[in-house]
Amino acid sequence: MQHRTRLRPRATIVSSTLVAAGAIGLAALTASPALAAPTASTATIDAPASATVGTAFDVDLAIPATENVYAYEITLDADADLVRYQDDSVTGPDGGFDSVEQDGDTLTILHTRLGTSPALDGDLAASVTLEPTAAGTADLSVTRITLVDPDGATTTLTDPASTSVTIAAAPTAGPSPTTAPTSAPTGTATPTPSASAQPGDGDGDDPSDPTDPTDPTDPTSGATAVPAGGADERPTGGELAWTGADVAPWIAASLALLAAGGTLITLRARRARRERTGAAE
Repeated sequence: MQHRTRLRPRATIVSSTLVAAGAIGLAALTASPALAAPTASTATIDAPASATVGTAFDVDLAIPATENVYAYEITLDADADLVRYQDDSVTGPDGGFDSVEQDGDTLTILHTRLGTSPALDGDLAASVTLEPTAAGTADLSVTRITLVDPDGATTTLTDPASTSVTIAAAPTAGPSPTTAPTSAPTGTATPTPSASAQPGDGDGDDPSDPTDPTDPTDPTSGATAVPAGGADERPTGGELAWTGADVAPWIAASLALLAAGGTLITLRARRARRERTGAAE
């Protein structure tokens, strides 16, 4: 009797092959060393102890002794009522891309390597610039740092560093100094008080003054003064009336009449002489 060989189904052969391949792959993955996640233990923050409203200052961040870092994210809390982020001021390690996202009091600082750039090891440094907007004490706190390796594994640090900045108000401008005059001011003339009447000064106010017209003992009291020597002393404004007579016009008129009379007499004498001479002939 002859026995026939049994053929194994094709599906069974394919399944066996896949199982064998999977086993080989798993063994290979298990034998290869696993990549370590990024490592870091602490961080620091540095900022000036004091600032003035309107004058920007830098905040420096550092993550020392890192390994296998391809990207990081730093969360910085800063009071938005006292300070604000200055646009495009973020810096980070060379060979990467840096950006800042702001949400209220929280600034999120991001850095990632580009393309095939290698992961970073050692001390990492970042910086942002803040501008004070009001007086007060601004607390700056790094509340979280997340490090990412090339395969996406992460390491997180929480509450690693903080500091504070005392912000003073901006100085106010004082009043402008007054310009000194280029020349001495003109002095104001001080009026000279009129002299008071003194006894015996002849102003007529002192009863004992011999020239006082009110003095009853003065024999000339009430008389009108006549200029000496017949001079023409007419009064000026404010003086007493002048009572003397001006005889010069009368003298001139008298001389004119005398001259006219003498001329008339001479003419009549000549006429009488001619008449007598004509009668004798």
